[in-house]
Amino acid sequence: MKKHGALFGVQLGLTLICCAFLIVPVCQSVLAGVTVNAFQGVSSGLTLRWVGEVWRLYSDTIFRSLYIGLACLAVCLVVGVPAAYFMVRMKSRWTKLLEELLVLPLAIPGLAIALGLLLSYGSFRDFRMSWGFILVGHVVFCLPFMVRSVAAVMAMIDLDALEEGAASLGAGFGRRFMNVIVPNCMPGIVSGALMVFTLSIGEFNLTWMLHTPLTKTLPVGLADSYASMRLEIGSAYTLYFFVLIIPLLTAMQWVGSRSVAKVATADLALSDLMEVPPMITADIQRESRGVPVVLQSCGKTFPDGTLALKPFDMTITAGQTVVLLGPSGCGKTTTLRIIAGLESPDAGGRVLFGDDDVTDVPIEKRNVGMVFQSYALFPNLTVSRNIEYGLRVRGDDVSKRGARVKEMLAMMQIEHLADRKVDQLSGGQRQRVALARAIAVRPRVLLLDEPLTALDAKLRDSLRGEIDLLLKRLGITTVYVTHDQGEAMALGDVVVVMDHGEVVQAGSPRDIYFNPANRFVADFIGTVNTLICPVLADRLQFPGGRELALSALEGVCGTGRSEVELFFRPEAISIVSQEAALLTGAVISASFLGQKTRLRVLLEGGARCILDAPGDQAFSIGDSVSFNVAPEGLRSLGGGRAC
Repeated sequence: MKKHGALFGVQLGLTLICCAFLIVPVCQSVLAGVTVNAFQGVSSGLTLRWVGEVWRLYSDTIFRSLYIGLACLAVCLVVGVPAAYFMVRMKSRWTKLLEELLVLPLAIPGLAIALGLLLSYGSFRDFRMSWGFILVGHVVFCLPFMVRSVAAVMAMIDLDALEEGAASLGAGFGRRFMNVIVPNCMPGIVSGALMVFTLSIGEFNLTWMLHTPLTKTLPVGLADSYASMRLEIGSAYTLYFFVLIIPLLTAMQWVGSRSVAKVATADLALSDLMEVPPMITADIQRESRGVPVVLQSCGKTFPDGTLALKPFDMTITAGQTVVLLGPSGCGKTTTLRIIAGLESPDAGGRVLFGDDDVTDVPIEKRNVGMVFQSYALFPNLTVSRNIEYGLRVRGDDVSKRGARVKEMLAMMQIEHLADRKVDQLSGGQRQRVALARAIAVRPRVLLLDEPLTALDAKLRDSLRGEIDLLLKRLGITTVYVTHDQGEAMALGDVVVVMDHGEVVQAGSPRDIYFNPANRFVADFIGTVNTLICPVLADRLQFPGGRELALSALEGVCGTGRSEVELFFRPEAISIVSQEAALLTGAVISASFLGQKTRLRVLLEGGARCILDAPGDQAFSIGDSVSFNVAPEGLRSLGGGRAC
């Protein structure tokens, strides 16, 4: 064990000195309240006389302070938590102004606030004579502390992800706010509650101005006792403050710390749910095939004028998996969010689920399942409660919820994680939980927004295969967003390639790969080599002088053209002798990748290309390499022209 050094000793000493500086006066004050004579101390003897005297004279002020403090806390909770949410969510110059106005009372002395309240509302006699008048002053003074504490925690969590995750499961705003936002902001709420209650109980300056002889509070009574009676009376008053208030503050903190756990284990534990027959795991039961999805003239322009998506039409067959593929900023996620109902298309755009026009239907009423890039799992809930959330929102009874949760846990092979919190899960486990939660509600459409991006390569490949198997067995209409070509090829029945807010090509993975519509698609999907070949009558001349008849290249037309641009993939070549080769070049670099060796080759004439040679063949820089490309492997961009 490492021994503590001199610095630790100094720090410990300073800490103990500070504690003593704060605690010793408090102990002295309390002790004075139970001694016969405060000036003589314990030597004068101990007595409870002064405690009884305080109770006889000022018990009403103690209780009045308690219920004013609790009432102030209740008002600050009801007003402050929504106000903090509004300020965090609605960032604008108006909310900035509101925030400045809200904290203004902190910069004004309590006496000035009290004077303003007297001038404004003092003419209402009944209100002025009630403890409600003091309550108003306390709320004005304490509310900023609640708002700032809650807003600070809200600013640290991803509100968008949590709300959209809950909305995708059918939760309306009220339910999202109370079941998701509030529990996850509980540390800020507890901190604000403790501060508000403490400030309200101990507030003197403002209360002294607002009180009447019949509405004295504990601090005012304490001041009166010190001013007009013996020191022992005031000290006994302090003793009441500690005996009554400290346990109450401790209880509030305990309740706050337990509230998150209570939400996480609401209703019954998973093991208490009605027993159901074992679910099928090896052969997943087939769900409803979902519905066809139709997008008509769907475009999106954001309020700042940014054109994120040009109007386009798309039809997705029921049960089909469509992958939206493209680089960042191409519009694929915007398209997904329009389908989900998280974004609205520009005027004239329509979204249909089967025969239902859902263009103006919010996400919570579309019956979609959504897996977000961040997963958007609820930190305050366990794995089983995350999966169950959408079922609870839909009003399923306990037995149905229990059956479905067990089915999803078994399907994803995460039964052992049922009672674990999501912050205790690995990335792959979170992905499984998010997928289980989205599928549990039996959605009409399943939407996945780059769900594997945050995972390492090996785990990503493994889960990609599992998702592919799952989607094929379930038959849910699925839209999957990714920028990974491998994911698109492995998962998509149809791949939609997007660039700069528009669809540039849609088709099967094979068609997209072998027949790209333009250079962008060819370059984005895998690796491509291009050759510019002069047309000599009915033949093409390749770099180095070798020729090939145009008739051997299906779909390539050279009529009326002086040259043709061809492309081929690295794997379409075969290494041959120089005499039999169509192309010859020099090796610039060679990378051994196991089953293949990737070569970078400089062709005769200066063109460069990338080749995949068999892994058992070794190459060195500068070696001459000769190869052929099968005629069916040579294609023109866009499929060529009809002759």
